[in-house]
Amino acid sequence: MERVFLLFILLVGTPVPSAAEWKLVLLHTNDVHARVEETSVFSAKCSRQGNCFGGVARRATAIQKIRNQESNVLLLDAGDQFQGTVWFNYYKGAEAAHFMNRLGYDAMVFGNHEFDNGVEGLMKPFLQNINCSILSANIQPDSTLASTFGITYSPYKIFEVGGQRVGVVGYTSRETKALSKPGPHLDFLDEVSSLQPVVDKLTALGVDKIIALGHSGFTVDRLIAKKVRGVDVVIGGHTNTFLYTGTPPSVETKAGDYPYVEFSEDGRSVPVVQAYAFGKYLGHLTVTFDDKGNVVKYSGNPILLDSSIPQDPKILAEVESWKKNLANYTAKVVGRTLVFLNGSNMACRSQECNLGNLICDAMLDNYIRFFDDQQWNHVSACIFNGGGIRGSIDERTYNGSITMEDLLSVLPFGGTFDLVQLNGSTLRKAFEHAVRKYGSNAGEFLQVSGVCCAALTSLALPVQVEHLDPEPPVTAAAPGFWTAGTGSSLLDGATKPRDVTGLWLQVLVLAKVFTPSFPAGGTGFLQL
Repeated sequence: MERVFLLFILLVGTPVPSAAEWKLVLLHTNDVHARVEETSVFSAKCSRQGNCFGGVARRATAIQKIRNQESNVLLLDAGDQFQGTVWFNYYKGAEAAHFMNRLGYDAMVFGNHEFDNGVEGLMKPFLQNINCSILSANIQPDSTLASTFGITYSPYKIFEVGGQRVGVVGYTSRETKALSKPGPHLDFLDEVSSLQPVVDKLTALGVDKIIALGHSGFTVDRLIAKKVRGVDVVIGGHTNTFLYTGTPPSVETKAGDYPYVEFSEDGRSVPVVQAYAFGKYLGHLTVTFDDKGNVVKYSGNPILLDSSIPQDPKILAEVESWKKNLANYTAKVVGRTLVFLNGSNMACRSQECNLGNLICDAMLDNYIRFFDDQQWNHVSACIFNGGGIRGSIDERTYNGSITMEDLLSVLPFGGTFDLVQLNGSTLRKAFEHAVRKYGSNAGEFLQVSGVCCAALTSLALPVQVEHLDPEPPVTAAAPGFWTAGTGSSLLDGATKPRDVTGLWLQVLVLAKVFTPSFPAGGTGFLQL
């Protein structure tokens, strides 16, 4: 009897988890932007001398290790697999479909850049080849696309994981029409009002574990966590937000802890996560639910995919095989640099950066060399959105050589720039727009040439200071999509003195600009 009593004491004194608790591991990526190969610390071409990060082969190793250790795992992507390197320029998204299939993604959402080649350019190379579920609750096709594109995605998917039902709902930025080229037959509706009825439907179906997966940015992610009743976790993308608990393991500056916890209007704590960008990290969130589907615990951190994680040899062999078709891009040398040309988000979306200076000076150089007989200089300035710069150029990679691959990685979006005439009020509107989200890593922050600008939150003006004169107009070089006349374009109403356009890449190749003239941190054109 005494032994039985002692055994009872031991059993009672040993804490055990509630039998009703259930653990789910969420692995996630966002804004990979065609980084199939491993990259440098700034997500550019990997230098032979430096440590390398990310790439699908290294991600495959990390994913498989966690799948071997955990029972209940979902692998999700929050959009923008497209655009950013020569891999997309050549394969148009077929490479993303292939390697996502090989890594075994369960679901993804459309990012705005998935529409950069239009709906047709999304259908053939990608949607016809991808195996995972594609989700969006707020993209509405009209009758033209309802029976074609409209059947390639669903508002939600219910996954059976470890004997439990997990619902995943998707959303895409309602600003996609202004950011990309989805065409006239798709509407992108408000995220919150579109998600609520879908979540309500899942709840009515008895699903009590619901993940919102989307590509609208961290502010909208938090709004969804706060406003949409029934959402338990939000996994986002678009703003490349870096969340980390503890000391960051690389150069990224964290925007908060991982996960960020938003308190919903119905009194719940909702974890919100992103995993930075470019496949440098693998998001790793563990969520524990009680028997009613409430989140009772959450923990995790993004996993830095550095060289301590080996690349999966089978996936790496496939990367090398696909890479053979890209040789013409890497072999063509178009220039040289003696300095590091910094095009990182941290550098170009909140301050003047030397790569932004180079791009804008190259635009001006192009126009000045093709001078106007009527005036000594027919162009005065250049303005260019920092979000259009998508990579850095490391002078160590090819001993200072700049290849066509480098240029396509820095400026992947193609398009043209225009010579436009702007009055003072339009120019002021452009600069006010550039800093309206300052500090949020927004891509609308301007890089300039021929302009000095200071942004002040408050200022007592002396009597001798005058308002910016709306006349005479300033002639400037600017991205063509800003003057598209869509009604939502930044410079709608600007006039074009003549029909002169040219590819951004061609200008960079032709411009005879020596890069030592572009020191790190810029030269003081922008003061904030």
